[in-house]
Amino acid sequence: MHLTTFSFQKKCVSLFAVVSLLSLIVFSQDSKAGGKASHSEEYPAINVEIASYLSPLRDSSGVAKYRLALCADVPNNKRPLQVAYHQESGHVFLVLQKIVPGTDTLHRVFGFYPRRGLPTLFFKTISSRIKDNSYREYDVEVSLDITAQHFDTIMAMAVDLAARKYHINKFNCYDYALRIFNAVAGDSTLPAVYVRFPFIFGRGGSPCSVYKDLTRLQSSVFWGSRIRFGVMRAPVSTHVR
Repeated sequence: MHLTTFSFQKKCVSLFAVVSLLSLIVFSQDSKAGGKASHSEEYPAINVEIASYLSPLRDSSGVAKYRLALCADVPNNKRPLQVAYHQESGHVFLVLQKIVPGTDTLHRVFGFYPRRGLPTLFFKTISSRIKDNSYREYDVEVSLDITAQHFDTIMAMAVDLAARKYHINKFNCYDYALRIFNAVAGDSTLPAVYVRFPFIFGRGGSPCSVYKDLTRLQSSVFWGSRIRFGVMRAPVSTHVR
């Protein structure tokens, strides 16, 4: 009788542990505010069709310059290597700028998301979507000045990768942004590092990986001047709102 009761209690504890772990996976990537209340209510993340979203940045003048930034919003600013905090896991996204002398700079701020948040609790592979991340708070960025030819590469990859299914371990916001960034980084690509999540789904890309790698790369000759840390806000995507 006691053994049966003990066995039942043990199963209940195990079930409670699993449920508790699952509760940590309410991804900030798919929340209305984008995590840590990091959006102004005026700028909730919105779905975009990536090809038409990026096409206004094409250069017809021949004088445009471009800049691409990889940005990471960690879930806990005080402990930036903590993978999950208060049911948030952070976000990795891109800021693409078109700079034409004498005119306003055009911005596109975007990231990769699961189509729905809740199914990630039960299914690793689900439909995806791209969202505009205007005014998103973030903690670290690395940027590159790129050419119009690089823009064409970014455009093609952003469209192609947006068709991928979202996978919590194998292809999430980290993978989408990092692959696009590395496609125009030449011989100085950033490492792809996967960390053990504090829940049952295993290893995956995380904004904490970006933060840790950029901390290390601050001392490198190439990347040092291109990295910034601090509490920052992404610009607003021009003519999107």
